[in-house]
Amino acid sequence: MKIKARLWDSLDDNKVRCRVCANECIVVEGRTGICGTRRNISGDFYSLIYGSLISKGSLDPIEKKPLYNFWPGATAYSIASIGCSFRCLNCQNWTISQASPSDNGKTGYYDIEELKNREMKLVEMNPKELIEKVLKSGAQTLAFTYNEPLIWHEWVLDVTQLMKKEHIKTILVTNGYSTPEASEELISAGIDAANIDIKAMSDDFYKKICGVKSVKPVLDTAKRFKEGGIHVEITNLIIPGLNDKKEDMELLCNWVVENLGKNTPTHFSAYHPDFKAPSDERTPVKTLNMAYNIAKKAGLYFPYVGNINHEEGSNTYCPNCGHLLLGRRGYMFTKIDIKNDKTCPKCGRDLKKDILGIVSH
Repeated sequence: MKIKARLWDSLDDNKVRCRVCANECIVVEGRTGICGTRRNISGDFYSLIYGSLISKGSLDPIEKKPLYNFWPGATAYSIASIGCSFRCLNCQNWTISQASPSDNGKTGYYDIEELKNREMKLVEMNPKELIEKVLKSGAQTLAFTYNEPLIWHEWVLDVTQLMKKEHIKTILVTNGYSTPEASEELISAGIDAANIDIKAMSDDFYKKICGVKSVKPVLDTAKRFKEGGIHVEITNLIIPGLNDKKEDMELLCNWVVENLGKNTPTHFSAYHPDFKAPSDERTPVKTLNMAYNIAKKAGLYFPYVGNINHEEGSNTYCPNCGHLLLGRRGYMFTKIDIKNDKTCPKCGRDLKKDILGIVSH
């Protein structure tokens, strides 16, 4: 669905500059920016994916996003579109992230046979229709996920503001590559939580693996979201040979502690080869253990390990006394031990600022 875009500048010769993501693409007439979803038409700028979904939505555990300290146990109604502001060589959702609405999803930005030959049918929906589906599902949250939601800016804003009226919490699962203006609009709209991918702490990684210039916009977005009252959790996918050194993990953990706070949940995820497979190796358990221990040593209260079965790294412990508060196996609870007044039953620590709500499965 095509609508007039927000946040863009008119330039000479009918060019426009997009100011939604930090690529800030300068787009000539008739073309799209790097995301493939925002087109210059006769010097005006349009979003091509407003209300365009790859399906009618699906129900996921909120832990799958992953969010472990934001309404743990809740169900997320997950929606996605197509396109992305990145070109990650390891993308697990490349069949949607690298597709373009300009060709109905039949071809993408990479010459990959599976992508070229598949038919993708987009479901058109307006915000009120989506709200009806979410309410009917019984989900407590709505997640913009799977492809990059920041390029879906107009849709995210409109849906979020309506969801607030229905007391449905909204979640971004995002690469964080936002402009300050776009971030402020998302904060003002009332986004409740975000899991932000900090893929590495080096510009070189972002250039070689993600196809963008720098990690700085991601870090800036994380800080803005946290300062704006959005619940923030961080994910770092550890790719063997690329961002798996001890120094990489220390740099990330220390940055999170200093800029987002010790109570910021930080997820270290296991990599498996996918798409263009920048590494042929899976992440070894010993590397994930190292990341978990480095996070604890840096002072992070809530480090987690994902994409593998990791007993300690799946659980939530009291940051004061180490008591097991939330035990997990996969996406299910094995234990819930928090008092009704949201305090630790062993030491009495007030957990209201650490864990937002709990919904038992």
